[in-house]
Amino acid sequence: MTNGVKSGIIKTGGRKSSVKIGDTDGMTKITGIKPIDFSDKTAIEKEINDFAEKYAYAEVEHALEISPTGNVYTLKGIKGNVNSEILDKDILRGGVSIHNHVVPNGGNMGDSFSKQDLGFAAEYKPKKQYLVSGERRNAFKYIGDKNASEIYSIYDKAYNKLLEKSLDGEIEIIWENEQTLKILSELLEGFKFYENF
Repeated sequence: MTNGVKSGIIKTGGRKSSVKIGDTDGMTKITGIKPIDFSDKTAIEKEINDFAEKYAYAEVEHALEISPTGNVYTLKGIKGNVNSEILDKDILRGGVSIHNHVVPNGGNMGDSFSKQDLGFAAEYKPKKQYLVSGERRNAFKYIGDKNASEIYSIYDKAYNKLLEKSLDGEIEIIWENEQTLKILSELLEGFKFYENF
């Protein structure tokens, strides 16, 4: 038994999943699997904080997926992406997720959640998503019923509104994703953005 995995089979809510440490899609690799009590909010908070501390300044993207099926999955990606969808849908649905964005050279943080992170929320309905990037600590919750395509369209409207405000001199674009998410909070029902966790 290694990190809660025996013979590569992991229990997922009564079903079995064949994902195991070392599995890869060529870009993302599963680097750890361990059990967790998904009802233990303190344990989940500790996992989130430990991840944030460890990967805030990592040179590639990493993710931690805390699943209602009772396991925590650690993933390692590449500089610009980590693909949590290497895991089964049953593992991801309704979980808690955190990943990092790589900090640009000479900076103290990278930008916030991407448009694709919103699509992930539409698909898997995580309870909450967290992001760390250097000094950045953001989170969001989405409890609406829009699909990824609909969310992308609303995100594009928020982004266009940001560009309009910039052209009108109302705002200076510093963190494009973060500023778009703040506008998105006004446009997308069920979406709440948190600047700090």
